[in-house]
Amino acid sequence: MSDEPKAADGRDRPVILVDDDASVRESLSVLLETLGFDVVAHGAGSQLLADDRRQHALCLIVDQHMPGMDGLEMLSAMQGEGTRAPAILTTGRLDPAIAARAESIGVKAILEKPFPAMRLIELVRSSLGENN
Repeated sequence: MSDEPKAADGRDRPVILVDDDASVRESLSVLLETLGFDVVAHGAGSQLLADDRRQHALCLIVDQHMPGMDGLEMLSAMQGEGTRAPAILTTGRLDPAIAARAESIGVKAILEKPFPAMRLIELVRSSLGENN
């Protein structure tokens, strides 16, 4: 039996991962699932925005640089519809403009790729109010 928080209707609340790189999605999904998290992974922001599970997210892990809608655009769209889950932004190319946009929409943290797996785990747990 999982100790993970449940949505009001009893369904598991997922950690949602959005990254256009399939190998990144797979490796991070396996890592988080090994730690007991329910993970929902998507390859594009548009896929997530079409998924009703986004409304029950515990935490979002979002790549910034994706074709079509970038990570911050997707997070802004989610905020516009009332989603307030903590977000962790990942990027291979961090610049001051991205950092400023992320801060303006309340992104909890930015991780530059490649990043240590333990740092991501710490941030997810911290987002959920867990002790590391």
